[in-house]
Amino acid sequence: MQPRLLAGAVPSCLLIPLLAACGLDSQQAPQVQLSVVVDGSGMGAFDNDLGYHIEITTMRVAFDNVEFTTGGEMHASLLHRVGGALQELVIPTAYAHPGHYAGGEIAGEMDGRFVVDWLADGTEVGTATMLATRYNGANFVFTRATANDVPAGDPLLGHTMQLAGTATRDGATWSFHGFIDEEEGKRVIGLPIGDDLEAGAETPHFDVDGDTDVALGLQMLMVDPFEPDTAFDKLDFAELDGDGDGDVELVVGEAANNLILRQLQVHDQYAVSIR
Repeated sequence: MQPRLLAGAVPSCLLIPLLAACGLDSQQAPQVQLSVVVDGSGMGAFDNDLGYHIEITTMRVAFDNVEFTTGGEMHASLLHRVGGALQELVIPTAYAHPGHYAGGEIAGEMDGRFVVDWLADGTEVGTATMLATRYNGANFVFTRATANDVPAGDPLLGHTMQLAGTATRDGATWSFHGFIDEEEGKRVIGLPIGDDLEAGAETPHFDVDGDTDVALGLQMLMVDPFEPDTAFDKLDFAELDGDGDGDVELVVGEAANNLILRQLQVHDQYAVSIR
């Protein structure tokens, strides 16, 4: 797959408003090209809320148009503790944590279509063009892999995610596998960005100037760094194994698949690290 990357600069029709939003002089604002790589550190083994020890052996995801943002609104954690239907009416769960900015101005971009193997730590994804400013968040867009993205016969073709792994509890182990089909064009907004993403960091950020020379790491997180939630909470693999053969297929459209789909479409499960 050959990703479609920016040709060295933000298009002129976007540059002036982006610079103005960042408070920068359009005649002097530097910009840099930064490598974007896979950060697989969030794919380690974990325990879900039902006591299953889960190891991911396959996690491939198709997405496009990664944006890096400055400013925006940082939502207070107080609203997240309201809970229930009221919380969802007031503020979506995806925007409820400290350090998660939504609605910021786009000041950097990695344009194109990408298929990422999140177990291939350090693999280059593409190149981002970044204006010099302070970055507070990032966004990306889910897609479904096409024949232009993967070879003929690739199992990810037509899907957003391909996943597999094992789940162990009380000495018994189940293998699981399946595909996730996110809505085409579904945006994930407000990924935290920075080298201070440890749990409890109130305002993670990343400062770029004309001399910045680092790589940005795209993270997929199986465990929410702000709360003890996991992407596989509420999945009871023994119950899902109806025929008792130790193999669980996560079928598109069924309840277990829908549960993972919902949990993997919020920015709690993603971040951008500095490497």
